[in-house]
Amino acid sequence: MDLTYEEQSQLSKLIEDYKNIDAYVSKHSKLSYMQFDYALVNDLTLFMTEPNFSFDILEQRLDVILSALPAIKRIFAQPFIHLKEHNIILPVESVRIVNNKTLTHIAAHSELWTDVNSDEIKPEKLLSRTYEDNYGIYENLVFCKAVDDVLAFTRSNMRFLKELVYANQTIEFNLLERVNHLNYFLALGKLHIGYSRNFEGYYAVAVRCLDKLQFIYNSITPRLKRPVYKKNVNKNKNVKLRKTNILSMHREYHRIYKLALFFDRHDIGGVKEITETDIVKLIKNYFFFCQALCIFAVGHFNFTCDITKPFDLTKLALSFSFKKWNLKLEKLTVNDWQLLALTVKNSKTYKVILIPSLLNNNEKLLQSVKSEVCADEYIVCSPYEDREKGAALIDITDIESFRRLQQILLRAMIYSDTVHSDCPFCVNKQEVNPEKSTDDHTVYECPSCRTEIHAAVCPTTGKPYYYTNIAGLLYQQSTVDDAWLAKRKAEGKMYFRNITEIDDELKPTCPHCGETH
Repeated sequence: MDLTYEEQSQLSKLIEDYKNIDAYVSKHSKLSYMQFDYALVNDLTLFMTEPNFSFDILEQRLDVILSALPAIKRIFAQPFIHLKEHNIILPVESVRIVNNKTLTHIAAHSELWTDVNSDEIKPEKLLSRTYEDNYGIYENLVFCKAVDDVLAFTRSNMRFLKELVYANQTIEFNLLERVNHLNYFLALGKLHIGYSRNFEGYYAVAVRCLDKLQFIYNSITPRLKRPVYKKNVNKNKNVKLRKTNILSMHREYHRIYKLALFFDRHDIGGVKEITETDIVKLIKNYFFFCQALCIFAVGHFNFTCDITKPFDLTKLALSFSFKKWNLKLEKLTVNDWQLLALTVKNSKTYKVILIPSLLNNNEKLLQSVKSEVCADEYIVCSPYEDREKGAALIDITDIESFRRLQQILLRAMIYSDTVHSDCPFCVNKQEVNPEKSTDDHTVYECPSCRTEIHAAVCPTTGKPYYYTNIAGLLYQQSTVDDAWLAKRKAEGKMYFRNITEIDDELKPTCPHCGETH
């Protein structure tokens, strides 16, 4: 397959993360919800970290990379190159180099003359020599391969450590808050039980390693547009390491050689070749993960089902209920692509289609699904952090993936209800708040969990819509320096209880016009 090094690295990591999902489904295709719940703490992993991870080994490897980092910077700035010579015929005004070959050539080619007399000739064009910088020497290929391996190593570990640090902070900061769902910490406990670690013991070293990884990544990525890397990025995939004079004698290149040798000996970095079969299996595994996580999210959001009745994971059709809401979760196949349909019924029906996808451009897939299946909402589920706008981040290394699914479920519950006498977030009743309501804006509030449901009308389009709030919630602006962590905190500032996008002041964004009213 024609994949870039970064795409291969990303897919290799995903293949490793989801490799055990299909094996479990193959052995336990039919099971009851009680058995499914039991499997979460034994065989079926819906949240994971790196197995047998050693922070001591990670720091040792980071120190090796950091020692070679100055050499990497210097080679980016002043690499070894070869000059290629080319003879070319140019107009006289463009010629810069004239030598004996130029004179011999013009004497033998009268067609290049414009004028001639007894004393001199006047040429129109002359033979000149140009020089081209050749960055494709073997040593630079080794250098680019080492840079790719370093980037693959840093991306993989940054992804893991960021999720680890954020998961710790999520538990630490939200433990005493009264804004999470009743089953939130029960769900976290089941997800975390897949691995047993003492957060206090490794949190400090995790932050330290993450800082080093971020420093290495930020030092290299701005230099990737330099010609020594840009012109060799597609040439270094199959480079075999061997010692040359430059790699032995030149100080900077010798450090790169030692770094590349260290990577080879410890099998760090690099990616295996990705085949079509690997991609097909990964897509299948990712779908089963999304399906299992969706069952988990629904079952930990007040919905219940017959816990002893078996259901088939390969042909899912599972029914849940909560108060006046009935929910059906089923598997659909459209144009050989597997989808999840989440249908919520109360006063009316609201249908959501979840599209688990590993594609970089999902627009074509989205349009194909819309033409085949009628629904109120279509949402792409993606494991990529840099997902397209409108897609939901659903990944086995992201502990809050299940909350994004519950956020979608909460929106479907609200839109399927026209009475709003029952709180969709807790088990209590809710009623109209006359102090906050107006003639064209009704506010339903639950006195127990403080959920507010606002029935509003877009002044631009005239279309009705809902948005949610938490009564009395005050949000403090995050002072985190790390952009990734700040983004995560901003995403969860309403604890995933908002059903629309919100700005920094917790004001909702209208889903029809995209503005804040």
